[in-house]
Amino acid sequence: GLVKRLEQLLSKGWLRVDVGHQVLAPVSAELSESPPPKPEMPPEPVEPPAPPPEPVAPQEWDAKLALRELWVELLPHFAWMIALLLGTLAALTLIWAARRVGKESVEEKAMLAQLAAGNLGKEEPQAEAKPEEPPPEPLAPPEPPGPKLPSPEELEEAAILAEQRRLWTERISQAELAKDEGGIVELLRGWLRNREFPLLTKALFILGERVSLAFPSDGALAEQKVEFADYLRHLDDRKLPSDADFFRTLNQHAISSTLLSQSDAEIFLSLREEFGTVGLSHLIEKLPPRFAALLFAMVPADARNEVARALAPELRVELSEQLLGSNRISHEEQEDLFAALDSARSGLPLPQLSEPSEHQIVDRGREFDAPGALSSLLPQLDAEDRGALLTSALQRSSGVLPGWYEQILFPDMLLKVPKDLRVDLLLEVDVRALAGWSSLQPTAWQESFLAQLAPTMQNAVRANQAFGSRADQLRFAQRGQQELVAALQKLAAQGKVSYQEMLV
Repeated sequence: GLVKRLEQLLSKGWLRVDVGHQVLAPVSAELSESPPPKPEMPPEPVEPPAPPPEPVAPQEWDAKLALRELWVELLPHFAWMIALLLGTLAALTLIWAARRVGKESVEEKAMLAQLAAGNLGKEEPQAEAKPEEPPPEPLAPPEPPGPKLPSPEELEEAAILAEQRRLWTERISQAELAKDEGGIVELLRGWLRNREFPLLTKALFILGERVSLAFPSDGALAEQKVEFADYLRHLDDRKLPSDADFFRTLNQHAISSTLLSQSDAEIFLSLREEFGTVGLSHLIEKLPPRFAALLFAMVPADARNEVARALAPELRVELSEQLLGSNRISHEEQEDLFAALDSARSGLPLPQLSEPSEHQIVDRGREFDAPGALSSLLPQLDAEDRGALLTSALQRSSGVLPGWYEQILFPDMLLKVPKDLRVDLLLEVDVRALAGWSSLQPTAWQESFLAQLAPTMQNAVRANQAFGSRADQLRFAQRGQQELVAALQKLAAQGKVSYQEMLV
């Protein structure tokens, strides 16, 4: 049964296995005998045990031994300690980067604060060394009760005020206020015209009612008279200036009125107060080119742009050519021009003004503001006309532009300065002055100019474009013009920009 089961296990598929039996040959006699026993080996000699080692004396404990022991103890732990330190530094770096990257740094905040305050690039005034305070004086014994005597300073101030009151009362009493056209009358009329009601009220209280005789009755100041009467009806004495402040202001305004009452200053002032934009443009058109250019240069700076826009294009080119030729006015030309202005103020026909002949020297006399006038005229011209005028000016000056041309500045000149140089140039200008100058430029140019500035500078300029009055705006604009001209002159002196390229 075992044989069949073995055959079945070994046979698979086509393989068939048969199990048989075979008789083995008998074992030889040699192999059937047991082998002889091995001879016993003599025992190996046993060595005597080594004597125990002598005890080693302990080393003396010192700093070197302590450091070595510490090194041996810490050396296996250096790997995880270094890993922990580097992991901590990496975590701190990631936390700092997450909180600081993309945000304004301390330096940027400081620059923004300086830009907003308007003193970037300005040296801070050094604090004056404070003198050592003297030791406190011993307390004086209390004064006995009684009336307090005035101090010497108070007595001196009272004497000055009394003398000023006497002097001005005498001037008012001697002046023919209803007929006179002198400095005192013009001063009082100027206060009424400018609605300086507190000063007028103080003058009535101190100098008497004769002050009101200086007010004209031709209706020119009727509106101001009604407002002044209403002001007197609801007067609050606490809002009036003190006597000292009143006389100080009165003396200052009197000197100013005396200067303005002179004939030449009065004629020049009439361009601001008696002529409008259209009237000035018509007067310029009626004058010969040379005198028209001189009159345009005399127009107040805040009205030049409006007058330039009101002129005909051909007249702008002609005036620019005349102004580029010379920045000086002779004494004869000034007298003729003032005579023409006086006639225009009086409504009389203009006198005949003759142009200088070819044999006369035009570039003589005192300087006038030709760069300021050209700064208003040149932006109104086409680039081709500016190029032709500049080429003609170069031919007259033997290929070298006159030095006073560097005082000309109009908005498009800044856009022709390379961007990296423009950034450095604007940083040298007070942000308040830059805001004032840019606020007088056309709106489209303002937006284009501000869009090219850095966000910090943009915000600073926009934040400083709010002015308390028109006079403040014009004052900052004039200051900005001067600082921009100085910055451009600095770049031109370094050879980084060319006026010949910027003026075209």
